[in-house]
Amino acid sequence: MMNFYPKKHFYTSRLITKFPLFFLLFLTRSVLSQSSLHIHFVQTDAGAALSPEQTIEIQQIARSHALAVSIDQYKHPRIGKLSSIKYSDSIPFFSTEMRAIRDGFFNSSHRRTKLDYYVFVSSHFEDTLHTGFAIAGKHILFVSSAPTETFTARFASYFLQAASDQQGNNKRALDAFSEQLGTKDSIHTRHDSYFLFHDDTETMGSNNGMVAFAFWNENNNGTVDGNRLSLPFKRNAGKVNLDIDSYWLRPFYRTEHRFLAPIHVGLVFLVFFIMLIFRKKVNERAEKSLKLHSKLAFFFLRVVLWGIFFLIGYLVFLTSDQWYKKRFFNSSSYSQIGNLDTKQFIHHLTANNSVVNQQATHAYWETYVKRNNKWKMKRLKYVLYFEVRKSQGKVVSMNFLYDSDRLKIKSFQGKAQTHLIVYKVIDAQGRFVKEEVYNYAKVNITQKFAEPDPARRILVFVNGYRPVANGGTPEEAWMQIGNNGVEFPNSSNVLMASDRFDYWRPWGNFDQRIADRIKPNEVYYADGHHSVATSNHGSVFNFAKAAAEYPKACKDKHRCKFSKTTAGTKLETLKMLPFNANKQGFNLRRKNGRIAGRNLYQLLNEVPGNSGNDTLFVVAHSMGYAYSLGLIESMRDKCVFGEFYVFAPENAESGKIFQSEWNAVYQYGSIPKGSRKQAPCLQDGVAPQTKAKGLSAQNRLTFPASHYKKMGFTGSHFIGFYDWVFDIPQGEKGAIVQH
Repeated sequence: MMNFYPKKHFYTSRLITKFPLFFLLFLTRSVLSQSSLHIHFVQTDAGAALSPEQTIEIQQIARSHALAVSIDQYKHPRIGKLSSIKYSDSIPFFSTEMRAIRDGFFNSSHRRTKLDYYVFVSSHFEDTLHTGFAIAGKHILFVSSAPTETFTARFASYFLQAASDQQGNNKRALDAFSEQLGTKDSIHTRHDSYFLFHDDTETMGSNNGMVAFAFWNENNNGTVDGNRLSLPFKRNAGKVNLDIDSYWLRPFYRTEHRFLAPIHVGLVFLVFFIMLIFRKKVNERAEKSLKLHSKLAFFFLRVVLWGIFFLIGYLVFLTSDQWYKKRFFNSSSYSQIGNLDTKQFIHHLTANNSVVNQQATHAYWETYVKRNNKWKMKRLKYVLYFEVRKSQGKVVSMNFLYDSDRLKIKSFQGKAQTHLIVYKVIDAQGRFVKEEVYNYAKVNITQKFAEPDPARRILVFVNGYRPVANGGTPEEAWMQIGNNGVEFPNSSNVLMASDRFDYWRPWGNFDQRIADRIKPNEVYYADGHHSVATSNHGSVFNFAKAAAEYPKACKDKHRCKFSKTTAGTKLETLKMLPFNANKQGFNLRRKNGRIAGRNLYQLLNEVPGNSGNDTLFVVAHSMGYAYSLGLIESMRDKCVFGEFYVFAPENAESGKIFQSEWNAVYQYGSIPKGSRKQAPCLQDGVAPQTKAKGLSAQNRLTFPASHYKKMGFTGSHFIGFYDWVFDIPQGEKGAIVQH
């Protein structure tokens, strides 16, 4: 049968040998053992095709190292109909455009093989540090064909990432990769990787987060060079530079929130040494002056002294830790890396192992200022104030003034709730002209502070576990989790303005149908995805085992009260499901949901206090229930609660709903126990259902009889099979309220 994609044939031309480093890509034993390496270039927009010279160059370099490379090109079936990939100076991420291009290619008649590499080539180019992106370990990469003179070098760099393992351990820029010349073992390529339909393990861009990053250059007189601030991204973690000269401040142990350095241990030991000398003196004085001959009296004295010593030691540790955080976390010098421009420095922050993330416990600005060819970091408060001098309508100079937790302008004064920038504009003679307030997206929001605050409806969708594959049926999708044992990382705790992971939209526009009922002013999507380890199953292996053993839905009369395990043991079918609550995993999801809630609060409060008359609506599924409870905790008393719709909650009994604070709360799912129980074979095995604490039994709804054929271990959990909720008449229990 003819391939759906017409191949382009190439003609021999001269060899360009500008980039000898490329041969390192093919030196590993696993590659050399293959007869041929297949690389498919897919043209995603007009003008993105490789030239004959470029393809010949790749083939000839590989052939000189005893490796045959088969290269072909395709035109994307939707070329010209998809949005172009836009690379930026911020951290590259697996964008919606990339995902649409990749899925549009593989969802057609093209069959992907495990060993082949796929390169999606675009023609878009800007003066940017990043002109490509690779999905680590998946043999899939995206790259711009322009500029042509650097294409091979850029392709080699991103190829390394595509050939690396899941953690991206080969993520090396080409300039840094030269250090690995001759080190054959430094390239750990994998050629047994598998294709995941939804591969969203990569970081993503976001306009919300606890930490707002800002970069600028300062001249010797303190003015901002070029009068330009770079605001590339927000995150929920700040950056910590471990490459410091001071031995006493360099941490030797670190966790998510704690860094320990020799200064901590040294000061505590010094204090204990002094206290031991003091203890000896106290014992001598007590024996002479107090004449304490009783063993009980001496024992009591020792206990009191040791108690005091430990208290003093702990206070010394806390004091030194507070000083350490101010000295090490709140400011840092990057003088060791030399004179890098802004793009190169951002790349250093995101790609160098000497810079690590530190989870933020509160919101702040993380500013990076280059002065005298040296970069320095300083963490600042919510609002940054700048003095801007203008002449004839043009900016002449800009100076940073100070930071504050309060927003103070002529039309408003109050505590800020999100990251803001205030420009105090003066004329050429230094006379005050006006004040302007900008948000992190560089949008002038000054007028908002003089306008009335409209009441808004805010709708938040909170998804649950995101399987690594999306099969044609729920059973196929969930079983693939057990087959390959791979999971996406836990949620990054940011909110998105669209269904970023295609969790709701593919199933009959599920989210849109709810939005059509509620008619919100703003819609956000929160990611409640966490590892199966946080569920009642406890591990992917346990889940796969339960899915394999649990009986399928009975076709006629139910005979599923008892079942046999694979070991041949007969037991009650319901006992095969994990009803024991994993409270630790539930609380972890709820805790991370609070971070998303704080980010939502920032989004709604560019003008401080604006969310007070907003009404929040939440739709949660599966693991998203615990996550949504954390989000709700962060928003409690900060807005009005409208309606809360919970679908197939995982481990619902570990959380609590305060039903009185909502206009309506409903839980939907199968019912395994009680007067309304359904047959064991119809139960949700992905997330065995229990009633949420605080919710009345009347507000718990289950599948109608017309949907029984869709129920089962995975079917009762699959969000696409809950379309029956839209058939519930208005005014009845469980109806999605029409506004």
